[in-house]
Amino acid sequence: MLHLRPFRAWRPIPDKAHRVGSRSYVAYTPEQLAAKLDGNPYTFLHVIHPDQGRDAHLSRTERHRRVQLKFKAFCDLGYLRRDAEPCLYVYEQTNRGVASLGLIAGVSVADYRQGLIKVHEQTLTAREALFTDYLDATGINAEPVLLAAPDDGGLEYLLAPISRTGPDSDFVTGDGVRHRMWAVADPTWRHAVQELFATLPALYIADGHHRLASSARLAEGCHASDVDPKAWCLAYVLPHTHLHLFNFDRAVTTLNGLSPEAFLEALTQVGRVERVDSPGTVHGMVCVRTRLGWHALHLPAPAPGAAPADQLDPARLSELVLGPILGIHDLRTDPHIHFVPGTHGTAELELLVDNGTMEAAFHLQPVSFEELKAVADSGGTMPPKSTYIEPKLRSGLTVYSLEDV
Repeated sequence: MLHLRPFRAWRPIPDKAHRVGSRSYVAYTPEQLAAKLDGNPYTFLHVIHPDQGRDAHLSRTERHRRVQLKFKAFCDLGYLRRDAEPCLYVYEQTNRGVASLGLIAGVSVADYRQGLIKVHEQTLTAREALFTDYLDATGINAEPVLLAAPDDGGLEYLLAPISRTGPDSDFVTGDGVRHRMWAVADPTWRHAVQELFATLPALYIADGHHRLASSARLAEGCHASDVDPKAWCLAYVLPHTHLHLFNFDRAVTTLNGLSPEAFLEALTQVGRVERVDSPGTVHGMVCVRTRLGWHALHLPAPAPGAAPADQLDPARLSELVLGPILGIHDLRTDPHIHFVPGTHGTAELELLVDNGTMEAAFHLQPVSFEELKAVADSGGTMPPKSTYIEPKLRSGLTVYSLEDV
């Protein structure tokens, strides 16, 4: 039985919302981050980076204390206001004409520990500890974990009528993404949503494994009961049909001493290779770009009984090509491999190879939600950078207080 918690969010005032919400700071180059901080006094990046990156000399405790102080300053200045009563928040994001509609709420860390919120990625203990300390010291959770519900349309049915009413906020950020939000306090509607979630078999983490794991660590460390805000994690839950999974392509700076001709010949020992005029993929096929143009590599079928994670095209590419032919065995640390979001298009891969930045590039079919679900249900782990997932959520649009309800 899955549980949802309404809460009183701190939210940007309407005329500042388009300037407050920010992408994760890791999405910016140092130059972009400095420009954002210098040019926008309202961006939530000022809360995340209160010293504008000039904090290397500070202890972790002091850095976290300054985040807390900057957040309180945003509240005191009126950039953020807190809702008067607990709500569930319907949120829609539209990017490049594609909309995602879902629900922002607190999800139970107990449900996570019991396996009702399923994972497909391993977490690093050091990152968990860092974010646990951050949550405990700052008292806020400002970026939701992204969760997908494998429902039969029930959640979409409940969200749709709300989305046809006037939103509390409706704005477009500088990257052209439209954001709409509704704060819903109606107890009848809230009860219907909570009843629906009680019938769902599980939720699936799409993005935010470390954030949810850290929230669970915090709750356990504080011995939080279910009435404590620290027993819950801020999450954006959407029907899986509103989750958009794109491919994460690979590009390599080395052919491991092989010429392009010899590399393509080596691929024929893996599977059937054919020249193609333009890349187009299906599961079980990888399009390879070298200076000799595009070729399609048809991968052999996985071994009978292979685990769901081992059947994924990214895993098969690593097993059959990147490791044995190119000598790239650790995708997390090898400097010769780079990852290109599928949203960039194959023209990006062609440019990287043609200008000599990369020796070869690999265009993959996106992993489906069914494949992601199968990996999570089996307790498996997906290869690094298997999916590029949208929507990409903004920090600071709904801030969950861990200090009180």
